[in-house]
Amino acid sequence: MAAWESYAGKGLLFTPGASVMHRANPLTSLIVTLWAISFAAILPVAGTALLTLAIIAFAFACGIGPTTLKRLAITMIPFGIALFLVHGVLVHAPDSVRYGPVSLSRGGFHDAAVLFFRLAAMLAASLLFVSTTHPSDMLKSLDARGVSPVVSYLIASPLLLLEPLSLRAKGIRDAQQARGMDLSGSWRARIGALPAMLIPLIALALSDLDHRVLILTGRAFRAHKRRTVLGAPPDDPGQMWFRRVLAVVAVAQLGVPLLWR
Repeated sequence: MAAWESYAGKGLLFTPGASVMHRANPLTSLIVTLWAISFAAILPVAGTALLTLAIIAFAFACGIGPTTLKRLAITMIPFGIALFLVHGVLVHAPDSVRYGPVSLSRGGFHDAAVLFFRLAAMLAASLLFVSTTHPSDMLKSLDARGVSPVVSYLIASPLLLLEPLSLRAKGIRDAQQARGMDLSGSWRARIGALPAMLIPLIALALSDLDHRVLILTGRAFRAHKRRTVLGAPPDDPGQMWFRRVLAVVAVAQLGVPLLWR
């Protein structure tokens, strides 16, 4: 456990635990996440707001509530402000009402709310998934089910790259601060320091990408259609049938709005 905690402290998203989401097979967690995303796509504003609250409450039950809520707020608050400004103020609509130099649109605010809560629900479900599912376990589960190594790597590699990129970003930040760059001053100073942070990070990421390609090629990554998996996450027939049913429901519910037209 101490090793897991030390590892998680270096990572960016995964948080170890013993909740039902942590114990579930990664494919089950993935299907539940896809169902929640599909459900959020068809719900009205009130429904997506309730779904978002339900996911946050479930995250607290899983022991990752504060972290999930913080990440959700950091992402959605600036995005929500931009949505409401663009749809409710800047975009001219037939129902716009002028208040001095500003025109406000009730329909625009409604459209912004629809987008905001749908994206909030989808992001909350995604954060719940990545916070309770380790990328290596996801990769092993895909391999154990016979998924092509290329497909499984494409799915899991973005999550596997988050940790080294976050560590490199911290190293670049510390190096720039050691050289005298002000990264804790005004917002103008921080914006001015962004190129000095992003350019080395992008250059290192591109260099690492070429290095990974050479390693995978040297290991004959695509030589076999299936790979032998050691220590695959536990699975059982109950979860397999649950995934099948929920996958069908996730696809079928997308057609519900068409039935009401």
